[in-house]
Amino acid sequence: MTTVSRRVFMIKAVAGAAALSSLQSVQAASNRLDPNDSYAKSMGFIVDAKGIDPKANRNWRKYKTGQECSKCQLWDGKDKDAYAACSFFGDQHTPRAGWCKNFKQVKS
Repeated sequence: MTTVSRRVFMIKAVAGAAALSSLQSVQAASNRLDPNDSYAKSMGFIVDAKGIDPKANRNWRKYKTGQECSKCQLWDGKDKDAYAACSFFGDQHTPRAGWCKNFKQVKS
């Protein structure tokens, strides 16, 4: 049986944790909702709600100033998350500043 020093064990543990963390970041980035996806377009999805003109697109008529994904019941993110899973879009990740016509205000 080979003995492993604490030092070698700690180095390998830190390297493993770093690899796992970067893998999760890559996976999250690859799971972002494509704004050009036909379903996303049909729901009026936009990456940044500040760019919404309710008169420009019939899917944006329900938009109210201040609404964004981070304030929606369907967005599963934390305060500092730039992107998080949206249950409406099959857990694909949407940006906190995004919006779609299925917006459901978080209840206070």
